[in-house]
Amino acid sequence: MNKTIDLKIAKDKGQALLFPDNVRINVGSSTCNIAKGADLIYNAIEYGLKSRNINATLVKVGCKGLCYMEPVVEIQAPGKPKVIYTNVKETDVPRLLESAKSGNPVVDLAFACVEKEDHVITGKITYSTDSSNYKDITPINQVESLSKQHRLILRNAGNIDPENINEYIASGGYEALEKAMSMKPDQIIEEVTKSGLRGRGGGGFPVGLKWKSCKDSKSNEKYLICNVSEGEPGIGMHRSFLESDPHSVLEGLIIGGYALGAQSTYVYIRDNYRIALTRFKKAVADAEEAGLLGKNILGSKFSMNIKVKEGGGRFVCGEETSLIACLEGKIGEPKQRPPFPTIKGLFGKPTCINNVESWANIPLIILKGSSWYKKIGSSKSTGTKVLSLTGNIAQAGMIEVDMGTPINEIINKIGGGLANGKKLKGIQTGGPSGGVLPAKDAKLTVDYDELTKAGSMLGSGGMVIMDEDTDMAEIAKYFTDFFVEESCGKCTPCREGVSRMSDILEKILKGHGKKKDLKILEEMADPMTKLSACALGKTAPAPILSTMRHFKNDYLKHIN
Repeated sequence: MNKTIDLKIAKDKGQALLFPDNVRINVGSSTCNIAKGADLIYNAIEYGLKSRNINATLVKVGCKGLCYMEPVVEIQAPGKPKVIYTNVKETDVPRLLESAKSGNPVVDLAFACVEKEDHVITGKITYSTDSSNYKDITPINQVESLSKQHRLILRNAGNIDPENINEYIASGGYEALEKAMSMKPDQIIEEVTKSGLRGRGGGGFPVGLKWKSCKDSKSNEKYLICNVSEGEPGIGMHRSFLESDPHSVLEGLIIGGYALGAQSTYVYIRDNYRIALTRFKKAVADAEEAGLLGKNILGSKFSMNIKVKEGGGRFVCGEETSLIACLEGKIGEPKQRPPFPTIKGLFGKPTCINNVESWANIPLIILKGSSWYKKIGSSKSTGTKVLSLTGNIAQAGMIEVDMGTPINEIINKIGGGLANGKKLKGIQTGGPSGGVLPAKDAKLTVDYDELTKAGSMLGSGGMVIMDEDTDMAEIAKYFTDFFVEESCGKCTPCREGVSRMSDILEKILKGHGKKKDLKILEEMADPMTKLSACALGKTAPAPILSTMRHFKNDYLKHIN
């Protein structure tokens, strides 16, 4: 099999699909879109195209991150700007069908139009040679919430059919794998190390160091693990991303397997992520059929297989040793470290674990180079970060910004400020383990070290915005109850600590608390932080400690 010819043919097929001779209609069909009625819109458009005999290609795509204005429909006529329609209703479908037939936009329904855009791999993409009827529609580069983002990881999200490998290849997919196969494994690891990429799963540990530790371990059998378990509330971006562009994660895994000498990879996905599971499994099957996965990848001597493991998605499984236990068919409980998983992990063999976003960065680093990647972001936190922006925010959604972007810019420029004109009170970053920052800390940036120093964390990328009406004592109770449910129960400090803290918070909220209860909560936090077996227990007091430190009056009003 000639690898160059096969990839070129696939690329040509993909280009013909992305830019057909007829009209192409994209309907956002990720979980968040479907929850807002996207399937009804898709079915109505499909029926309308057939009944009216309109020559158009209808495609289900992923999430563009415009979660606050879904369902989203794009209409792309040859030689004319691509038009993005938002908040689409079934009653709007006849007008959209007429637009597809006539080539004229529905101006009053349009959110923005795209004449040209920059793609990180394929370069400039031009849609329009005639934009005379589109002057009253806002150009995409003038939409502040999008122009302030830097979409590298999300470059294909909402633009390509996630179940069509040819469209991914046409967007530059698997070029990085082809390049990697011409490099030595140590060269790949060096590029990843030099890029400064830090693990996007929570702790921000340098990916290159983890890879080198696994590569240097004395074993001929190694494993890779991709974690798609989002156990914390207020997050869903990994699910949406895998629904939108599964091949970018898969390509990163294959490159990682080649670099580390791992021939078996496990992808752990929550069993209720049905769309993500379906699309990722199809991506695996299509890659195998194309010779990009399985035996003798791209005609080389390297072979690798992928196994998809469906799990319950417990929060504790974000900890590496707990996740390994689940994959081995055991109860998800943490183990003492060292030895670390890169030395002794899955089935006692060296294992490298990274999350979805970490793996998705790998193709870009290999294809564009570590020098290019290091120029993005801040000096100690390079690249971009995908965030789930939720809470009391006007424009919630899945966004991507450069590391080092100020939080207040994310809230005001990308998020459109707080909902209902309320004032900012607090920001939770990094999920429940991150605690809550006060409004004055909105000047901080998206940076692992800066947020940790401030008493929070970046984590996997959740960002919950809280307004002036938020009762922080109730927030602390909500997240403490979450830890009560999610604690594996293995160690006493965590098992008993979170339950007792929840009881004290319950007493305070019912008006039976005393000031000494606040002191007791602080005293309980110390042994939990120092003696718990894993990060769940060590960080469980964070919501309480941070809210008592910054919003003590919210507790005192219940006590007094």
